Amino acid sequence: MKKGMPQTQQELLRHAMSEPGMTREQFAERIGAKHRALNNWLLPADSSEYRSMPDMVWKFVREILEHRRESA
Repeated sequence: MKKGMPQTQQELLRHAMSEPGMTREQFAERIGAKHRALNNWLLPADSSEYRSMPDMVWKFVREILEHRRESA
């Protein structure tokens, strides 16, 4: 992972949503995920409802952030 990139999936998702000021609903739609899945990914790892993000979601969200950084 590149220096300065969020380390946990919760940090990554919150960072990716906050940069453009998107709501959870908007961001879930942007990445093609269900709102409930996004909510489960944002839960603390010790929560019974917590789910790990699929590798493809990690990759896609990182690409979104990198593209936004290069476009700025």
